[in-house]
Amino acid sequence: MAPNRPIRIGNASGAIGDGIDQVYRLARDGDVDAITADYLAEFNIAWKAIELTTAPDKGYEPGFLDQLAWQDGAAAKLIARKGIKVVHDGGALNPEGLAKKTDEYFKSLGIQGVKVAWVNGDDVTKSVKEGKLGKLMHLDRKEVDLGELRNKVLAANVYTGMTGIVTALEAGAQIVICGRCCDASPVMGLAAWWHRWKSDDYQELAGSLLAGHIIECGAYATGGNFCGWREVEQLHHVGYPIAEISADGTTVITKPEHTNGAVTVDTCKAQLLYEIQGPYYLNPDVTARIDGAQLEQIGKNRVRLTGINGSAPPPTSKLAICLLGGWQAEIAAYCAGLDTKEKFALMKDQVMREINMADFTTFSMEVYGSSPPDPKTQQECTVMLRMFAQSEDKDAMLAFRRAIFYNGMQGYCGLHLGMDWRTMEPKPYVKYFPSLVPSVGVPLSVHFVGSSQKHDVPAKKKSECATQVPLQPNYEAQQPRDLASFGSTTRRPLGDLVFGRSGDKGGNANIGLWVRDRKAWPWLQSFLTSKKVIELLGDDWKDSYSVERCEFEDIMAVHVVIKGLLQEGVSSSSVLDGFGKSVGEFVRARFVDLPTQLLESEQRRRAQKGKL
Repeated sequence: MAPNRPIRIGNASGAIGDGIDQVYRLARDGDVDAITADYLAEFNIAWKAIELTTAPDKGYEPGFLDQLAWQDGAAAKLIARKGIKVVHDGGALNPEGLAKKTDEYFKSLGIQGVKVAWVNGDDVTKSVKEGKLGKLMHLDRKEVDLGELRNKVLAANVYTGMTGIVTALEAGAQIVICGRCCDASPVMGLAAWWHRWKSDDYQELAGSLLAGHIIECGAYATGGNFCGWREVEQLHHVGYPIAEISADGTTVITKPEHTNGAVTVDTCKAQLLYEIQGPYYLNPDVTARIDGAQLEQIGKNRVRLTGINGSAPPPTSKLAICLLGGWQAEIAAYCAGLDTKEKFALMKDQVMREINMADFTTFSMEVYGSSPPDPKTQQECTVMLRMFAQSEDKDAMLAFRRAIFYNGMQGYCGLHLGMDWRTMEPKPYVKYFPSLVPSVGVPLSVHFVGSSQKHDVPAKKKSECATQVPLQPNYEAQQPRDLASFGSTTRRPLGDLVFGRSGDKGGNANIGLWVRDRKAWPWLQSFLTSKKVIELLGDDWKDSYSVERCEFEDIMAVHVVIKGLLQEGVSSSSVLDGFGKSVGEFVRARFVDLPTQLLESEQRRRAQKGKL
């Protein structure tokens, strides 16, 4: 530990099943002081809640154990030999269980000196069920109260901050396993411990928060999920990101040398804009103002992040509640060639004649794809109808199945179903109910495997928090220009000029759209109004949705949140793209009038950078 130099933190996972070799590769090649990982999302927290109903010793994400065991335990041996710190959220709903399994694995290799700790306190399931946290309102639908739904609670977890992590590290832990901590909290905790930051070093903490946000999704910062993928050489087996966080909170994003992928202003910009809610990035330990963010390419695969401002954390913490929603099933039907719209209309009519809609909470039949004229292959002209049903009554799923099979032989010409009919077997699903609780009521505790000693971590004091949660600004361009002033136009996909990245936040989708030519920025500001966003969403737009818009001047981006687009969130949504990953790509595919001069300039830039 050398406080005068930056701490190098690598991220080994951005989701379940991700980065199976990355703990090993970062430990071997990354010259890192610490490794973090993110395994959690709304949907697998929901799965773990269901798992615990039949297997109370589970409830954690086992992927970390697989990463440690890479190459017959070589990853674990490197961690132990080099003294690399590891902090992550893989404990999910049972951090103690994973901590003990981790300790067992090291000892099975004959390694005795690795101190493993876990952090408790995020799990408030019992308190929510018993109504001890008071009236809990839905975060996005302000008029909806949890109320009697308490009887359906499977799990309730507060998004926690870095304080438990710092306590564990200060007590000598080498590996710290958390439950539902915030995605960036492991990075913040490591940086705060390394640099000995105080709880009110808001500027520094805010910088580390955004560093954690950029690397938390692993390969997303080094070329994955990047609409400019043609500019990334060797987009396979990429190096995972490393954040070099300085004592002042400024950061350089990089990756291990001689690895595939790329770290550029645009790969970092995409991740900075991913799954945010606006200019304020809220965390239990700090509020970061991020619309002044600046990204600078300072070398190959090295991007400096500055311009993040910090202030006191909000007085509330996010509470994720998983409710047993009932049962669901689905299956896909296909047709090919001519008259696909009419064929599916026939099937919808036939199936709906057998369905009592009162038996279902959700019933959807949605078409995906279209058949081109004069197709060259059957595959090319095959279109899918996804049929999806949810109900509180398991027997309704049988009625759903019967309605489809009843019409199988009297259906449209060429009707065929997906061959895995197991998708029609009723399975429980979880509804996501986000809420807020006062931060003053969230104490934590740290425990070490093999020790009965407990380290108490007090909740935030009211005096340590801001007086209120800041409202996300929602505004149009302050001085829009007449679009005609940009000269002649060419009708092309928006994505021929504009980059983008989208994701989910509960039932909302966010999209960050940016240009990389300063001359194109006034056009994007003026063109991409909230009204234009609604227009670009086309037939996907519903009047029940709403749009919040803001701008990131220094990185030439417009950010929008479309509230309600993903229904109640990925764990129960009937939307095929429940994560909102492709919403941005849909918008970028829409044809618009692009200024010809700006378009040609961007296309030349892409041709020079392109690898294809």
